[in-house]
Amino acid sequence: MSAHQFRFLTASQIIRLYETNIIRARPTQATYLESAVFSPQQHMHYGQNDLFQLASILAQKITLNHAYQDGNKRTALIAANMFLQLHGYQLRWHSLPATKSMTRLRTLMLLLQRDNGMLSSWQASIRV
Repeated sequence: MSAHQFRFLTASQIIRLYETNIIRARPTQATYLESAVFSPQQHMHYGQNDLFQLASILAQKITLNHAYQDGNKRTALIAANMFLQLHGYQLRWHSLPATKSMTRLRTLMLLLQRDNGMLSSWQASIRV
């Protein structure tokens, strides 16, 4: 997929995802959410064209920026998943045994704070 075809989520779309999936609340640090939203676009501008890397960059920035009082990691995964869905990918969560999947996901969320490459590799491995 060429870089000019990427569709990026907006801060207002992520706010709606948060309100729909987590709790009806606004970010306590709206500028941090804006910063997280623009990070994948900046990476793309400097040559990153891997869709899964861009999704994991979005997730990492939402996680680390703490725009919300609660639910930042959940919001990060939901936003990254939605970004991939916008580009035609579904993640096969059901294909992994539930306990193994959740254990792996917890580990990945901890690693996400340091290395977004692990999350992008995992997302690519369970895509449809």
